[in-house]
Amino acid sequence: MASRKRRRAEQEEPRELTRKQIRHSARERERNRKIVLFTSIAVGLALIFVIVGIVYQFVITPRSTLASVEDEKIVTRDYWKRVRLEQNELQNQLVRYTDLERQFGNQGFFASQITQIQGLLSSPFSLGVQVLDQMINETVIRQEAATRGLTVSDAEVDDALRQQIAASRQALTVPQATETAEANAAATATAAEWTPTPTLDASSAVTETEELPTPEPLPTLPILTDEGFQEGLGEFETNLKQIAGMSLAEYREIVRTNLLAEKLQEIVGEEEVAAVEEQVNARHILLSVRTPAPTPTPVPEGFPTPEPTLTPTPLPEGAPAPTPTPEPRDDAETLALAEELHQRLADGEDFAALAEEYSDDTGSAINGGDLGWFGRGVMVPAFEEAAFALEPDEISEPVATDFGYHIIQVLEKDAERPKEAGVLQQERAQAFDDWLRQRVAAANVERPDDIMAKLPSDLETGLVPVAAP
Repeated sequence: MASRKRRRAEQEEPRELTRKQIRHSARERERNRKIVLFTSIAVGLALIFVIVGIVYQFVITPRSTLASVEDEKIVTRDYWKRVRLEQNELQNQLVRYTDLERQFGNQGFFASQITQIQGLLSSPFSLGVQVLDQMINETVIRQEAATRGLTVSDAEVDDALRQQIAASRQALTVPQATETAEANAAATATAAEWTPTPTLDASSAVTETEELPTPEPLPTLPILTDEGFQEGLGEFETNLKQIAGMSLAEYREIVRTNLLAEKLQEIVGEEEVAAVEEQVNARHILLSVRTPAPTPTPVPEGFPTPEPTLTPTPLPEGAPAPTPTPEPRDDAETLALAEELHQRLADGEDFAALAEEYSDDTGSAINGGDLGWFGRGVMVPAFEEAAFALEPDEISEPVATDFGYHIIQVLEKDAERPKEAGVLQQERAQAFDDWLRQRVAAANVERPDDIMAKLPSDLETGLVPVAAP
C-alpha cells in the first residue's frame, strides 16, 4: 500500500526538462511570437492601405485639381457633378427627340439630333471632353465678366429659376404672361385695323369680300403661383441631389454663369458686329447653260425594244399644260442670249417682263427677278462685286458665275441699312462663339492627360433615361 502511494507521488511530481527540451520550447515560443507579429503587421498594413484608398478616393481625389484656367482651378468633385448632370440632360433630350420622331411618323426629321446624342451617351470620353470644355468656357466667361465689371444679382438668378420651374410645369411666370398678353393685344389691334380689299373677277366686277371666321383662341397656360414654385423648386433640389450629388446653391452658380454669358454675348456682339451695313436692292435675270439630256443607250440588234414602264396620266380637263423641257444651249449660246436681252433692256423693254419670261432663277423670276435687299457676303463674289459697283437704275453687262450669266439691275442703295433682326442675332451669336474660342486658345489652360481616368467611377454607360431635375 505504501509502495503504491509512493509511486503515485513520484508520477505527480513534475519531471525536470532536459536542456534539449528547453531549447526546443524556447524556439517554438519565438517562432509563434514572430508569426503573431508578422500577421499583425500584415493586417495592419492592409488596413492602412484600405483606409488610404478610401481617403484618396473619397477625400483627396474629389478635392484635387482636374484642370485650371489661368489661376482658377476646376476641382474634380465639381467636374463629376457636371458630368452626371449633363448625362441626365442628354438622356432626357434623347427621350424627347425620340417621342417627337415617333409623332412625326419616323420621317427622320430629328434623326441627326438623335444620332448626335446617342454618340455622346455611348462615348464616356466624348461626354467627358464636352463637359470639361464647357467648364473651361464658363471659367473664361467669369474671368472676362469680372474684368468688365459685369455681375448677375440673386434676383436675376431667382427669375431664371422661376422660368425653368414654370416651363417644367407647363406654366408661365407673371412677366411671361404679361408679355404674351401684350403681344396678343397688339396682334388683335393690328387685325382690327386691317380693312379687307375687295377682289376683282375676270369681268372686273367688284365682289363683296367673304367674311372670314374668327379663329378660336389658343389655350392659355396657367401662371405659376408662389406655392407651385416652391413645390417645384423642392422637387428640383431633390432630383439634383439624387442625379448629380449637387446642391441647389451649386446649381444657382451655374445659372449665374449662364446669365453672365448672355450679358457678355450681347456686349461682344455689339462690339464685333455692326447693326447696319451697306446693302443694295437689286433684281436679275439668270441664264443658265443647259446641257442636253443623256442619249438613251441603243438596244443591241436582235433584242426587243423595252416597253415604257409608266403610262402618261391624262391631264384633268381645264388643267394647264405642263412646262416643256427647256432646249439645251451651250456657253456661247447662253452668252449670246444674255447680250441680246441686255440690248433689249437698253432699248427700253421692261426688266420684270423679260425676267419672268427668260430667267432660269425660278424663285425670283415670278417676281420680276426681284432679289430684295442684301449685304456683302451673301451672293457669290462675281455677282456681289458687280451689284455693289452699280448705281441705282443702272444695268450691268452679263456677269458670269458658276450658275450662268446674270444681268443685274440695282434699284436702291443704302450705305447704312439696318440688318434684319434674325440675321443680326445670328451674326452676333457667331461672333461671340469665335471670340470665346480665341480667348480660350489664348488663355493658360491646363487639362488632364487622361480624361477617361478622371471620369466619375459610377458614370452610366447605357442610354437608359433617368428622371430629369
